[in-house]
Amino acid sequence: MAEPHPLSKFWQAAYSVIQEYWMITEPAIEDAAIHNDIPIELYYYGELGLSRFSLESFQKRDPFSNPEQFEKLFARLDVKGWIEPQHDEGYAVTEMARAGAKFIIMSGDATLPPEEAFPEIDLERLKVLVKRIVVANDGAPEPPEKWAIAHRFRVANRASPVLVKIREYLMDLFAYRDDSHLAAARPHFNDAGIVWLTLGAAWEAGAVSAEKLAEALTFRGYDADDYEVALQAAKEIGWLEETESPGAFRISQKGKELREQVEAQTDDYFYAPWSALTQDELDELYDLLIRLRERLREIRKTASDSRF
Repeated sequence: MAEPHPLSKFWQAAYSVIQEYWMITEPAIEDAAIHNDIPIELYYYGELGLSRFSLESFQKRDPFSNPEQFEKLFARLDVKGWIEPQHDEGYAVTEMARAGAKFIIMSGDATLPPEEAFPEIDLERLKVLVKRIVVANDGAPEPPEKWAIAHRFRVANRASPVLVKIREYLMDLFAYRDDSHLAAARPHFNDAGIVWLTLGAAWEAGAVSAEKLAEALTFRGYDADDYEVALQAAKEIGWLEETESPGAFRISQKGKELREQVEAQTDDYFYAPWSALTQDELDELYDLLIRLRERLREIRKTASDSRF
């Protein structure tokens, strides 16, 4: 296993804070969507942009899911008037859809603790440090192509609470991480995202089979037959090899080396703009992220316990 990037702990800390945000806000987002008859997909796919929907644009950030499920989504949203068909096979996202997405996201944000709940954490300073990395991302040379960070739907503005602004900047980092990974990985799989998906699953989980992949990755929209074809393709190009168990595959040495090469390239792209911060500032950022994560976790668990 390759050595982790020297800055990996900083992104891991940032991502753990994002996860705490999700656990606090998403129940309220889902409730608001249900009670106001707003498609929850407008929240999930807002990360792919809420100006135009198309198969091509969705696959820019998510080449790993079955495109058929995107087409079915477009049909449902079109019938309800959330998107409008265009002449180029894409769809214009309506103002009603953007307003609906903003409403349910802000319903989730309303459940975030007030700034007063963090008396020992300098939230403004954390916001400034994360924003500086985001600004550095904007000014960084390509690759990576800055598709995800340019297209994602944002709700925070100047008047938003500082905790919401921090969330928005962290999600910008998340988008740039995706941009970085796709810039490193896409040359190896082109349009065959499902084949790359099988390599990643074997790299992380060891032996995999078509049935296990279909069960574990239901959100990708592929069935076992699809994964069987992809596994065989990955075997033919030398990324996977068969195990002693029928229908099971593990990562080959070639596949392992390729995956590690792509992860290293992802890190090189992603962390290059972090040089905007000094080592002391990075250490300060890490400390603030960890303290914010622990405080959010404490508040979330206290709220959960109080409901019983």
